Amino acid sequence: MASSNAVSDPVSARRFGHASLGMSVAGVVIVVVLIIIVCAVVFNSCGGSRYEYDGVCYDSRSYVGTDGYCSGVRHGNYCYYYYY
Repeated sequence: MASSNAVSDPVSARRFGHASLGMSVAGVVIVVVLIIIVCAVVFNSCGGSRYEYDGVCYDSRSYVGTDGYCSGVRHGNYCYYYYY
């Protein structure tokens, strides 16, 4: 049940109304950002679960550091691999 104070206090009612509107707008913005991120990950040019480097799609990628061995294609601290 609503308190009778909320009905008789227009300043508080207005404040709650503004807070509710602000939270609704923030929720919509967060959902739109999340949809953009998910679409970018799922619909990348390599099909979602593959990695792209220099316009080529690779099946996997491993962190090898600066001195680690790489039998695939090295880029920075990562090694990219094909699986046939």
